[in-house]
Amino acid sequence: MTSTVHTRDTVMLIATVAIGGVVAPVFAFVGVPLAAAGLAGLLWTGRNRSAAIAAGLAVATGAFAAPVYAVMLAPVFAALYFAIAQMKVRSALGMVAGLTLVVGVAALAADIARAWQAGTTLLLLRTEIVNDALALTAGNVMVDVEGVFGLGRPELVELLVALWPADYFTAAILTATAAVMTAGWAAARAGAEVKRLPGLAELDVSPHVLWAFIAGLMLLAANRVTGDAANWTFAAGLNLLIMVRLPLLAQGLGVAAALYRRIGVGRFGRVSGLGLLVVVEALIPVVSMLGLVDLFANFRKLPREDAPDDGARERQDPE
Repeated sequence: MTSTVHTRDTVMLIATVAIGGVVAPVFAFVGVPLAAAGLAGLLWTGRNRSAAIAAGLAVATGAFAAPVYAVMLAPVFAALYFAIAQMKVRSALGMVAGLTLVVGVAALAADIARAWQAGTTLLLLRTEIVNDALALTAGNVMVDVEGVFGLGRPELVELLVALWPADYFTAAILTATAAVMTAGWAAARAGAEVKRLPGLAELDVSPHVLWAFIAGLMLLAANRVTGDAANWTFAAGLNLLIMVRLPLLAQGLGVAAALYRRIGVGRFGRVSGLGLLVVVEALIPVVSMLGLVDLFANFRKLPREDAPDDGARERQDPE
């Protein structure tokens, strides 16, 4: 009976990973975390060979559904396998960073391959996607999209196309975060003690994100000073600021979550309040700025590597 249950669980987990491989090319935010949960369930119950077979099967089934996306699936599933196997020794935030890089580059490579297969370029492909999205938005929501942004249609399309690096980064970091979360959950269900993502109130992003923020501001300033006709410096600076906004937003939400908990707000109130901070567009810059300030002020008094050791300082004080 035990052998039958073990076999059934193995087959179900392999099928979960394979389904994730089919879904990932279409909707990576669902497919990759689904596969991550299946792989973690296999790896952390000692079924390493089954996990390797599942990863290979996921790439094969995904490539069969959309052959060009084998370019994306192979590196992503290899990175997933390695990251999940290292969850006891690697930090969860470090895994998110690594997976974000792999998923973003793999998605970009897959789109370049798709554009080449269609006999076009990535720039033209993205221009077509943006035009279709604007037409769909204007048709379904009945909103004057150009009027909302204060730009003419050609200028708006040019701006949105220029933001393609930020698009890939946003999709990649959300996918990577969801994958690490589901893998941690599945590993814990399997009884493994692994390093999982911290709760929002304890989340503390790396201060190195400040370098991207500073670089973005410098590029925007350079565009103003030099009058870059091609606007490459403007596009690069704006992309960097949009990219860094997500980590800063998460940092700001962490401060808000800690505050809600400190003043005794219930679970429903915390979820509603945090959801409001994310949904209301006008509040996002405010929360992101709060996250930026927290990198310096450390409102929650979280332990940091560069923070002074108060105990050691007290021991060294003269009597």
